[in-house]
Amino acid sequence: MKKGMIPSIIFGFIILLSILALTFFIFNGESFIESIKDGFTDEGSISVQD
Repeated sequence: MKKGMIPSIIFGFIILLSILALTFFIFNGESFIESIKDGFTDEGSISVQD
């Protein structure tokens, strides 16, 4: 294995992950954010009731 092989593999993997994350957020980011907000508000209301 060459000397610069592992860093390039890691760098390519990070780029691939970021592209996947971007496409995920573009296609269903709005519903994802809404579900997160609903989750936080639900947990908040439950803790307030306690």
